[in-house]
Amino acid sequence: MYRIVLPLKRYINASLLLVIILLPLSCSQDSNSQKAAVPASAEKTAVLSKMGDPEKGKVIYEKYCFYCHGREGRGDGAIGMAVSPHPADFVGDKKRMAKSDNELLKSISGGIHRDVGGEEMAMPRWKDILNEEDLWNVLAYIRQLSRGKK
Repeated sequence: MYRIVLPLKRYINASLLLVIILLPLSCSQDSNSQKAAVPASAEKTAVLSKMGDPEKGKVIYEKYCFYCHGREGRGDGAIGMAVSPHPADFVGDKKRMAKSDNELLKSISGGIHRDVGGEEMAMPRWKDILNEEDLWNVLAYIRQLSRGKK
């Protein structure tokens, strides 16, 4: 029984991760389909960070991110609860949220890749899906969630 359950669990985790990565791609794409890159200069980062619109970021978050991170950003989304390690908790993980905008944007843009027990778990590279403005808007919304505001 154990040999059947363990591969099944890996299959389910991999399937859920694949669904969350591919689901947004199957949605109609608009101007958000432009490629984005992490800003090169600190000055540009500071300016864009202040310009991030959390209302626009909320729309993007609800389209792509809540499946894993949950509606309130606690890492308890329907898919996030089924994968290990669990997605980031923007509300409870004060150490993570103390990172600079540049560090967080790098994680969002470039994705997260970890080798867990021989399996690679990842958050996709959102720079392949979202443009730079949208990345900053999502970051602004995540900052808002981290302060307990929706």
